[in-house]
Amino acid sequence: MAEVVVLPLGELMAKRAGSVDPSKYPDEVFDLYSIPAFDKGVHDLAAGSAIGSTKQVVKPNDILLSKIVPHIRRSWVVGQYNGRRMIASGEWIVFRSDRVDPTYLRHVLISDPFHAQFMSTVSGVGGSLLRARPSEVAKIKIPLPPLLEQRRIAAILDQADALRSKRREALAKLDELRQAIFLQMFGDPRGNDKGWPELPFDAIISDVRGGASLEPDDFKQEGFPILHKGAIKRNGEIELDSKKKTFVPHDYAKRRSSCIATNRHIAVS
Repeated sequence: MAEVVVLPLGELMAKRAGSVDPSKYPDEVFDLYSIPAFDKGVHDLAAGSAIGSTKQVVKPNDILLSKIVPHIRRSWVVGQYNGRRMIASGEWIVFRSDRVDPTYLRHVLISDPFHAQFMSTVSGVGGSLLRARPSEVAKIKIPLPPLLEQRRIAAILDQADALRSKRREALAKLDELRQAIFLQMFGDPRGNDKGWPELPFDAIISDVRGGASLEPDDFKQEGFPILHKGAIKRNGEIELDSKKKTFVPHDYAKRRSSCIATNRHIAVS
């Protein structure tokens, strides 16, 4: 069996990737790999006139690692060339090497052991201003088996991802069933078609207090939603937009939270 090499990520980082100012090519359409595009799940097609700043030039099979808001794990493999120039936000660290299988490296970059080290490279004042420092990321060492073994490992992890995706879909269906049962029993709260008595929110709640203990690794892109206190208004309105909630793993509520309710008080911790 071939030996597994351990090497610093700096050896896999793209050297002299190049850059382009799309605004100089206003009519040209680019394949744009941005952070918002990653969150949507597909890269953008954008005209140069719509792209506001200089971008990195990337190539098919480059591996991207987000250095912004580092507690959210974002790693992306650049797709196939489709006749358009391919560019990426400067918020990505770009890896490019014939020594690594792109899918294998992506799995490494979102793994728990790597993420723990990655978070130690972070600087900034908080929130969206937190960034990983590429010079420190370059020092993190990862295992690099032979290419055939990398591909075998990547295939297994891809299968695991597919199973997790199917499980999420099944849970979503169960949530839909739960909501349907609720509506059947109690009606739609927005229209109160069952004619239940109505009271303003502040008539039954005197205090809302929070104190959930969250660590950087607790935050996820999906999972169990936790409302910020600012989402609950005294007039009874509850704001459910993305700025007013945070996602944590589904088992977070069982592990670390509790809710005590009375007719005049709700406390969440």
